Amino acid sequence: MATKLEQTTGTGTSLRDDICIMVGGQGGDGSLTVVNLLGRVFRSIGLNVYDARNVLSRIRGGHADGIIRASVRDIFSTGDQIDLLVAFDEEAVQAGISELASNATIIFDSSKGELSEKYRKAGFTIFSAPLGNMAALSLRKNIFKNTIAFAVLGRVLGIDDTLLRDVLRARYEHRGKEALEANMKALQIGHEFANQSIKEGPYRLRHGSNDGKILATGNEATAFGFLVGGGRFFVGYPITPATDIMEWLAPRLPKFGGVVKQAEDELAVINMGIGAAYSGARVMVATSGPGQSLMTEGVGHAGQAEIPLVVVECQRVGPSTGEPTKNEQSDVNHVVYASHGEFPRVVVTPGNAAECFYMTADALNLAEKYQLPVFILLDQALCQNSQCIDPFDIGAVRVDRGKLLTETDLAKMETYKRYLITENGVSPRSIPSQEGGQCQVTGNEHNEFGLVSVDKMNRLRMMTKRMKKVEMARAELPRGVNFGKADAKFGIIGFGSTYGAVVESMEQLSKRGVSTRFHQIRTIYPLLEDDLNAFADPLERIFVVENNYQGQLALMIRGVLRRNERIDSITKFDGASFKPKEITGAILTAAQSKRNEV
Repeated sequence: MATKLEQTTGTGTSLRDDICIMVGGQGGDGSLTVVNLLGRVFRSIGLNVYDARNVLSRIRGGHADGIIRASVRDIFSTGDQIDLLVAFDEEAVQAGISELASNATIIFDSSKGELSEKYRKAGFTIFSAPLGNMAALSLRKNIFKNTIAFAVLGRVLGIDDTLLRDVLRARYEHRGKEALEANMKALQIGHEFANQSIKEGPYRLRHGSNDGKILATGNEATAFGFLVGGGRFFVGYPITPATDIMEWLAPRLPKFGGVVKQAEDELAVINMGIGAAYSGARVMVATSGPGQSLMTEGVGHAGQAEIPLVVVECQRVGPSTGEPTKNEQSDVNHVVYASHGEFPRVVVTPGNAAECFYMTADALNLAEKYQLPVFILLDQALCQNSQCIDPFDIGAVRVDRGKLLTETDLAKMETYKRYLITENGVSPRSIPSQEGGQCQVTGNEHNEFGLVSVDKMNRLRMMTKRMKKVEMARAELPRGVNFGKADAKFGIIGFGSTYGAVVESMEQLSKRGVSTRFHQIRTIYPLLEDDLNAFADPLERIFVVENNYQGQLALMIRGVLRRNERIDSITKFDGASFKPKEITGAILTAAQSKRNEV
């Protein structure tokens, strides 16, 4: 076994205030553990973090990698390129090669042989060592190669050994003495090998000042927003990438008098949710595309019976099973249009983890105030990628239960009509067991008392009443957020996880002399036409950025925008999130085309 860490010729030390690292190998190699450890290190030195994972939909085996980016500034994407790759096998190099910077560094586990010569000739700085063999020889377990790699990474990044030890101790001390001692030994082995050949690492990281920020995924923030917003009944069925919401709530919600229920399938999920909401609980369910397909009839029932609940739809690659662990935004049409018949609904879409928290709490209010289903449309990247955000302001959350009657209210009413025709379409609501609040609830068309009716005039009145609620809710729906220069001629519209890539693309375009404005849309249904037209009117060209094939959001916007011939789609549907340079390239091409026309 080699006893020396082999290093190709490097290009000196670079002081970095932004760096992106990929760690890859086979499922079970511990790649994501290294990413998690790095996240703790970077946050300890004041850097903002954004991480993503690329795993197969299986328990173990197959390629898996994680990407983590650290920066002195706020970041919400992995950026354009990978600066440093830790590869536990050559497949990891193959997976990352297209995204490596020209001057990237590779730490390669040579336990099964050296890295192919073609990579060595490509100009990368390569550190090669039999990480797995070292772990197996000294600790009798190959898995400790990830901690050895963590030690080598620390030296390559110029990070103090003491900080690495502190981070490792915090990670493993609660797992028992044996686990902690083994990992500390692995860290020592990594440092000893690094001492032999890394006199000075190729990178130094500038420290940041993100003191007080927290690291959260969109799923975690959504779950927390539900709890703080008064949500007390959650029901779900395991499905990627929505399951994290249920897993976060399961140990926490019962401590606040709530219930988390795993049902046998999504049909049961939506029907249990309807039952709990009818009985007075604030309810949320979460699923992904295939599960939403099964829930469609139930959501329609909630709309018809005017039962409030929140549905979190975590988009992934479809159709059918598709690619469960990959990113896509192709369920826009599904949540906006899917139904037999018409019923009122609202669809909101956060762009970062902070918005996931606040908009989930607000969604509970909207659902109860207007007595309808509210969709929170997320996507895999927003659901599962971690990002640094300011701590949540719990005191800013307000609970509005709408026209939910007390028994005192009911006692003052001469006659209680559950579906009373009102000016704004919202009827007074009672819950079971309240004296004087008895009513019938059905999925059939019904009259004001809830009794089944096929009378034509009643149908006209009830449909108008229900659908009116969407229009009445407009003033309270999340408005779009505008970024960029007011005098720009090019505009960008995006939603969900495209937010981070679009913002960085705007900076790249500005450096190339192209000014842009960005409208981060946060309500997809109903589209807020005044918002969109106010943003779009001064613009010469508008690009709608979305992760789907058809440009589903762009098609919707064309229906409400004045002079819709200005709209172009920038789409991506390969399962990966947008990189800033992809958006930049498309818009530069359009800008050049305009110059040529002139």
